[in-house]
Amino acid sequence: MLIKLVIPAKATEIKKKRAKKLPSGTWFIQMRLNGVSVPVSAPSKKECIQQAQLIKAEYLAGRRRIASNDITLREAITEYIDAKKGLSPTTLQGYEKSRDQYFQRIMDKPLRDIDIDAINDAIYAEQARVSRRGKPLSPKTIREAWHLISTVLKRNHIRLDDEPDLPELKKKPVQILSFEEVYPAIAGSSIELECLLAARLSLTISEIRGLTKSRSIHNGKLYIVETVVDVHGVPVRKEGGKEFERVRVLDIPPFIRDLIDKVDGDILCDKSSQTINKRYQRLLEKAGLPKSSFHKLRHTYASEGARLQIQPEIIQEGGGWKSDHTMKTVYTHTFSSARLSAEKQMDDYYSSVISAFERQQFH
Repeated sequence: MLIKLVIPAKATEIKKKRAKKLPSGTWFIQMRLNGVSVPVSAPSKKECIQQAQLIKAEYLAGRRRIASNDITLREAITEYIDAKKGLSPTTLQGYEKSRDQYFQRIMDKPLRDIDIDAINDAIYAEQARVSRRGKPLSPKTIREAWHLISTVLKRNHIRLDDEPDLPELKKKPVQILSFEEVYPAIAGSSIELECLLAARLSLTISEIRGLTKSRSIHNGKLYIVETVVDVHGVPVRKEGGKEFERVRVLDIPPFIRDLIDKVDGDILCDKSSQTINKRYQRLLEKAGLPKSSFHKLRHTYASEGARLQIQPEIIQEGGGWKSDHTMKTVYTHTFSSARLSAEKQMDDYYSSVISAFERQQFH
């Protein structure tokens, strides 16, 4: 006698309110079966609910064993992102981009089916394709996407037999512009203040965009207390610097204070990161200078400090770098008198460049 197993509808009912739409546009449901967190994702809300109902029905009927390696890599990454909501919005956005754009050959494979051969095939596929801009994916992009996948695999106890065949990073020669080269190009422009904040005080774009007169300036000092980043094209203001070392207090040189006083309103920079970068590129091109990113103005600060033979620890502290990887030397104590002397030396040099340019323009 054949007995048909009938599962009550309520047993597989998935409430519609449990389905959430992620910023990427994918719909997501988080279930828990047999003590295991089971994430389900699909392009539409209807498909997501149907897939969740099917998984739950199969589990209740005994036809599906729920274990962490049953879920797909895409679902495992989504679960990881959901568990890391405390991370910065830009970091989470980067994770979502890696999940939705890279290594698509293995994203929908169950974790139990992912081995070193499947991973290497996916790596070779990434190396063979081009980005949306029509250029090959860089080794750095592929390695960053793999780092997320590797973390998620380890989190789900998936071990590989061998190391993946990742593309090698090729170090490109970096050309750093001196302040003497940069200043004539930016003087009097709509982003002169932003450029000086980066080249003299070593502020990042997110730190510059976070500056306000009311919260960032007190008694002639500049406090890095907020940053602004773009998340899915929307500016988001958040407390603190990008990293612990970036939360610092800086003296404001007179030539920067004068520009700040000319800013109307409380916010010192209301431009987007893209706008600042594009304007900087146009200024360099107009001045006949080689291409360079706005971020490299922080390198100009470090390079000028080294040229002026300022103690490396002082430059490291001023720039908010935390490791010897960036500044050659470990983060150590700095005497306040040495710091003040160094700041004056830097200001004197930057002021001399600005004064020489102004005299030249006057004559």
